[in-house]
Amino acid sequence: MGTTSQSDIHPTSGKQRFGAIDSLRGFALLGILGPNIVAFSQPMNAMTDPNVIGDTPANHLAHTITTTVFLGKFMFLFALLFGSGVIMYARKYDQRELGDICARCGYPMKGLDGDVSCPECNCPDRKTKKHKLSEGATLWYIRCCLLLMFGMIHAYCFWYGDILTFYAISGLTALWWIRRLNPKLLFFGGMGLYFFGSLLLIGFSFLGYNALSQGQTTVDSFGANPDVEIAGYTGTYIEAFKVRFFSVLFMQLVLGIFFQPILWGIMAMGMGLTKMKILTGERSLRFYAIWALVLLGAGIPMTAIGYSLVHQHFTLLPGFIWQSMAQPIGVPIALGYGTLILALTKCDWARFVTTPLAAVGRMALSNYFLQTFLCTTIFYGYGIGFGLFAQLEYPMIWLVVLGVWSVNIIFSMLWLRVFVMGPFEWVWRVLTYRQLVPIVRRSSSDLPIGTHNSD
Repeated sequence: MGTTSQSDIHPTSGKQRFGAIDSLRGFALLGILGPNIVAFSQPMNAMTDPNVIGDTPANHLAHTITTTVFLGKFMFLFALLFGSGVIMYARKYDQRELGDICARCGYPMKGLDGDVSCPECNCPDRKTKKHKLSEGATLWYIRCCLLLMFGMIHAYCFWYGDILTFYAISGLTALWWIRRLNPKLLFFGGMGLYFFGSLLLIGFSFLGYNALSQGQTTVDSFGANPDVEIAGYTGTYIEAFKVRFFSVLFMQLVLGIFFQPILWGIMAMGMGLTKMKILTGERSLRFYAIWALVLLGAGIPMTAIGYSLVHQHFTLLPGFIWQSMAQPIGVPIALGYGTLILALTKCDWARFVTTPLAAVGRMALSNYFLQTFLCTTIFYGYGIGFGLFAQLEYPMIWLVVLGVWSVNIIFSMLWLRVFVMGPFEWVWRVLTYRQLVPIVRRSSSDLPIGTHNSD
């Protein structure tokens, strides 16, 4: 009694999904390509120095927009939603109840009349017994191990900017065990951990900037040598792999030390916001609209002032410092973006926006890999690649972004007319449950929330 076999647990059906979360996830997935496209198309130093791309007004303006409007905000939303996913995944275990027990001694009271005292200790009070916190942990850890495997393959074999490995490590640690904590504790405790990790990363950046200003290091030491990157990524696959290998090691072993507590904090915040029924879109339109105005109204000037001050005081390489400060300063903007999208999901007139976003979000893993495939094909030289690495400036780079977004949206909308989940989502579920799960859509209930069935 109280146990569930693996065959009894199944993926979430279309009817059980929260369309608002899908729309928000799709928005985050598309937006995250804004800063990522620089890492796909340019040497690593271009993320901190726009002159690497080209010393023109257009490039400087585009760099400013990228690092203020996009940088850090969409990764923040994506991490929030991963934390939300812990709660959503665990609901199949946590919402089931074993029945009433005595509040004092734990005697099973299920089946006894509500006004009957405990036969064991005569206590009149009852409480509802939940399933053990550990139930479902095995499947959750299998799921995260598979995500880690996907992430490592993605990082070392295709693109060094992979985020999945960090998410998987977060999922393999404490997230499963803190999910039943008070939602306010999760949110504010996560916020504290997040800003603690952010301060560590900012401090690390200050140390690097100080070493640079005193001539103890060079700009190239903050990333791979640009000439080596260009030769590698426009060359053969083996040459690209050699360059990518050391970039991944640096990100995972050095930056990961500071990055991991940041992710834990954001994900805990996402868990709290989900338990408060905010990320799921269950609050009123008025609630989301007001918070969107407040957060964006505060966040935009905060980010503008912070960006200006950094560029005034750190004239040698301001972009290096801003990389670590953009997200913590921009948290209100990130949350403002999120509440704005959630507000739009409450409006019928905005379905032309939220429906495509929901389709992309429902296939987030597949679309994330699709972005890598498209961008490496365009910018890398091996295989059928066009070898345009370090050749396009910002205006053309943003045309690539628009093109990739279009492919993400069209592919998702067409795919979900036939199937209930993306191809990589299906593989992930099959490997997790170790059995085939349905993928072909059988009824309109399997469509993403907010889409129409025109069959």
